Amino acid sequence: MAEEAGERALHRSGFPDAAAGFSLYPSCLPVCGRPVIPVAQNREPVGASRAELGNFPWQALTSIYGRGGGALLGDRWILTAAHTIYPKDGIFPGKSRRAEVFLGHTDIDELLELGGHPVRRVVVHPDYRPDQTHNFHGDIALLELLHSVPLGPHLLPVCLPDRKALYRPGLTGYVSGFGVENGWLTTELKYSRLPVAPRAACEAWLREKRRTEVFSGGMFCAGDSTRPQSVCQGDSGGAYVVWDDRARRWVATGIVSWGIGCGEGYGFYTKVLNYVDWIRGVMGGKDDPGVLSRGTHRGAQTGEGWVED
Repeated sequence: MAEEAGERALHRSGFPDAAAGFSLYPSCLPVCGRPVIPVAQNREPVGASRAELGNFPWQALTSIYGRGGGALLGDRWILTAAHTIYPKDGIFPGKSRRAEVFLGHTDIDELLELGGHPVRRVVVHPDYRPDQTHNFHGDIALLELLHSVPLGPHLLPVCLPDRKALYRPGLTGYVSGFGVENGWLTTELKYSRLPVAPRAACEAWLREKRRTEVFSGGMFCAGDSTRPQSVCQGDSGGAYVVWDDRARRWVATGIVSWGIGCGEGYGFYTKVLNYVDWIRGVMGGKDDPGVLSRGTHRGAQTGEGWVED
């Protein structure tokens, strides 16, 4: 079976003996990072652009403590930011909140009509510290859906990174989300085209702004200090994706984590490459030291990953 967008690829790992309790038939795994309608990479948009249906088929809309984003991995996992689940400055009230995930469209009304996908389990990386308001290190989490989702042209998973070259400065990436635009939450999926920025430039920019936020090795930055970046509240948890020219697929190298205000300047992203082993371990069912819950969890309604300038 050809590994093309919208299809499933046969994962052939031999044919174990049926007497041992294994199927004689090869299993099918979803092909990642191959949109049927890929975004036009030759465009040079300034600010946010409206996404077409199928451009970012891994895009998830989450509703936990406000609007957030995520990316589909496989057919039942959502990669997102930990702070959308346990916000900074959290009070952790006694009443739990239910996590809702919406997939398969670029329009909010259409997503609501399609209905949400129940969450079976929430796993937050153990390095994440919700009580440290200026430290977003370890800002990564996984949501396991109760049921596998039906894949198709408008709903496909994204790939995970496998090498450092996908983080070289100047490499163009795309961030999509349903976050704030011009002071209002958007009703349609928007995306921005942003280059990976040199680490030294972002460090200098933070010093110039006299910011105390931690810029750890588990993060990278993207954007341009002189141009709009259009990533804001409500986009948190969404994927920063780059085109892997060697593997010919889209890869989620980052997760929208934090920034200073909205508009000009750099945005800061969780470096997914540093957490690939953890992600695969959780998805593979290995014991995990992260925060676990089934369907509901505790958190607080304050502390987005974006702070006032």
